[in-house]
Amino acid sequence: MAGWLGDLGRLYWGLLYWNTRKTLFRLRGAGGRAPCQHPSDSGEAGATACEACVGWASSARFRRLCPLLAQSGGRRVCGVSSTRVRPFWARAFAVYGASAAILAAAAVLCAFTGFRAVGYRVSLRAVAWPPAWREVWRARADYYYRLGLRSFNAGDIRQSFLALNQAYALDPRNFEADRLLAQLAQIGSPDFSDSVYSRLVVEDQEHREDDAQLWVRALMERGDFPGVSSLAERMLTGGTRRGAPWAQAILFAERMTGDPSGLDRLIASKRAFPDGVASAFSLAVSLRGLDAGRQAGLVRLHLSTATTPFDVYYSLLRLNDLGWASEVAGFAEGASGGVLDPYDREAIKLDAYAALGWDVLLRREIASLVERGPGSIVASLVAAHLVRHPNPATAEYAFQQFDLHPLPAAPESSGPRLALLCAAGVNGSGARMRQQAEAEGRIVGGSFPAWLRVRDFFEGPERGANPSAFLPAVGSLPIDTLYAVYDHFRALNPGLWRSVPARAG
Repeated sequence: MAGWLGDLGRLYWGLLYWNTRKTLFRLRGAGGRAPCQHPSDSGEAGATACEACVGWASSARFRRLCPLLAQSGGRRVCGVSSTRVRPFWARAFAVYGASAAILAAAAVLCAFTGFRAVGYRVSLRAVAWPPAWREVWRARADYYYRLGLRSFNAGDIRQSFLALNQAYALDPRNFEADRLLAQLAQIGSPDFSDSVYSRLVVEDQEHREDDAQLWVRALMERGDFPGVSSLAERMLTGGTRRGAPWAQAILFAERMTGDPSGLDRLIASKRAFPDGVASAFSLAVSLRGLDAGRQAGLVRLHLSTATTPFDVYYSLLRLNDLGWASEVAGFAEGASGGVLDPYDREAIKLDAYAALGWDVLLRREIASLVERGPGSIVASLVAAHLVRHPNPATAEYAFQQFDLHPLPAAPESSGPRLALLCAAGVNGSGARMRQQAEAEGRIVGGSFPAWLRVRDFFEGPERGANPSAFLPAVGSLPIDTLYAVYDHFRALNPGLWRSVPARAG
């Protein structure tokens, strides 16, 4: 082994050294003594000792360097005369090239094995082919994304945030990681969260609407209604496929802040909005500055010609607010109510019953809904209604119905269960709040992380100050519950969101 290793080293050194000297010898005309032959010999073929092979353990291995070596009487001699000595660069290039290829292959395999051992889901091609090395960075980003996802599911939010931040730095186009990062960052770094969401809305065209819906939810949880208005305006002027949610967002933002500028800009743009949005906007502007009686007359007239679901829905909301709940209930119960989405129709009906004081009919409707299911949708519907129209007795009746038909202990029930928690808080039921918080804790595999913040908001000394004090920590509330919570506390604190400067979209 020692001889083999020694000869290997002499081969790599000798290929360069002896070929260089032989090349120079040939360039000088091949006259005189050849550099690789013994200086005391004649220089004749078969009679001149080989100076280059001194120290080699094996003649066969030396011939890889120079095939001119011969044997004569036990001596290692040169097989050609000095004038015919020549270099063998092709052998040198072949040996060096093959060695480089072997080393490169070994390095690639080692790197590939190392990446796989760490957990990078990278292909062999991505490691071996330099133009594909960008895929290694994406694999690293994917690794940190999966690490962040595991940490998030385990409840380690700090570790999840750090891992997702690293994934974002390595591959900003890993949109799934960016989306989760934006959600986690909205509490501690709202500006950074907004920047990530903004880039998602621009670059992730396949999920643009969904990304924008997550963003508007985050803005609303923080009570940033100028931001809500700005985003809604941006989506409505940017060719959205779903006009109704954004129309509702901008109308609600105006209701909360009293700033009509976003809506006015949309109307001035004269764009063709989908879903009957333009007609609802026109009604909203027409109602400004009118007394309640004239407003009610205008809404009733508008409702008689409204044909699209959102236009009808908005008209009924305004009519109910103006005290015409009996007409709203009759419309929702009749054939005309069929134009509405079933969820919106039930919500309108429940609100009208509550406004009229028809508690028996209201509870009967809630019991029927809970019994028919599906539970998660009904829980969101009933919870939002109980926030909009608090009634402790009706709330307790509804919770008893959910005791008979409980929500499944599954992640998809988390949002509706949190909506019920908010409904319990608004209706002053601490026991029902704890019940829902404990059930949510069983879903996440521990205690409900935001419980203390929620309890302090609903039961503490500053009860009902501003929902943004706890909503970002809760997360995943259904959007109609968010609207209901803010609308409820706006009634308690009318000037809370007024005079806030609008933000750029």
